[in-house]
Amino acid sequence: MMRPGKRILYLLVIFASLTACNSQTEKPLRVGTIPWAGYELLYLARDLQYYDNAQIQLKELATNTEVIHAFRQGQLDMVTATLDSALQLAETQSDIKIILIFNISNGADKLMVDPTITSLKALKGKRVGVEKSGVGAYMLAQVLKAAELDSSDISIVPTTVNQHSFLLKNQRVDAVISFDPVAYKLQQQGYINLFDSRQLPAPIVDVLVTRDSALKLQQKSIQQLLEGYWKARNYLTENPQDALIRIAPRLEISTEELELLYQKLILPERERQQYIFNQQLKIIIESVAKMMMDAGLLEKELDSQQLLVDEKMDL
Repeated sequence: MMRPGKRILYLLVIFASLTACNSQTEKPLRVGTIPWAGYELLYLARDLQYYDNAQIQLKELATNTEVIHAFRQGQLDMVTATLDSALQLAETQSDIKIILIFNISNGADKLMVDPTITSLKALKGKRVGVEKSGVGAYMLAQVLKAAELDSSDISIVPTTVNQHSFLLKNQRVDAVISFDPVAYKLQQQGYINLFDSRQLPAPIVDVLVTRDSALKLQQKSIQQLLEGYWKARNYLTENPQDALIRIAPRLEISTEELELLYQKLILPERERQQYIFNQQLKIIIESVAKMMMDAGLLEKELDSQQLLVDEKMDL
C-alpha cells in the first residue's frame, strides 16, 4: 500500500506532467509577418476583435530576413512569406506546409532605379540592392534574364527593404528590388519603376507557412486564425472604406495610396483560393522551383506535393 506522503508526491508529479502537456498543447500560436498589404488582413482581423478568444500572437518584424531567421530558430510557429522563400525553407526543412495564399502580385514588386537608368541593359556595371532571403533574389534573377545580363555584370549590394530609401538617397546603390508601399514611396521621390511582377513568367505568390508539428499541436488556434482571416477578407469586400481607414495607418500611407496598392494585388476569395490549391498551386510551385534552380537559388528538386496540406486535415 502506498504511504500518504508518497501518494501525494506521486499525484503532484502526475499533475505537473499533465499541466506541462496542457500548456504545451495550448501555447500561443506565434505568427511572424512584415509590413505588407497582403498580410494586413491578419491585423484587420485582430483590430475587429476576431481573435479576442484565440491564443494568437501576431509578431511584426522589419524584414523578411528577420522573419525567416526567427522561424528557423523555432521562435515562430508560422510565417508569412513569398513562395520562393517557402521553397528555400522546404529545401532544408522537410516538414514545411503552405496553408493559405494571401495574394498574387500584380505589379506590387518592382525594380526601382535612379532616373539616369533608362533600360534594363543599362544596369550593367551598376550597384543593385537586393534582399537575398526574400523575393528580391528571385526578382533579380528574372531582371537579369530579361536584360540578358549575368550576375557578374552588376554589383549586388545585400540590403533589406527598410534601407532602400536611405541607400538610394545617399547614392550607395543605383537600383533596388523593392515592393509596395516602400516602392510606391520611392516613386514619389522620383525613382523609376523599370520592371515589375507583371512581367514575370511565373507569379509572385505570398503564402502562410507552418510546420507539421504546429498543424498537429495547435490546430484549434490555426483554425481560428484562418476563420478570422476570412472574416476580415469579407469585411474588406463589404466595408472597403472602413477597412482601408483601419489598415492604412499601420503601413504609414494614406487610404488613397492603400487603395492603389491593393489594385496591384490579387487577393483570392475563399472559393478562388480553394480552386488554386486544388488545381494550380502544385504547377505554380514546380514552375517557380525550376526557375529558382536555373538561377542557382535552389540546389535540389522539391516534392511540390509535400508542401501542400493533406486534404483530409480539417483546416
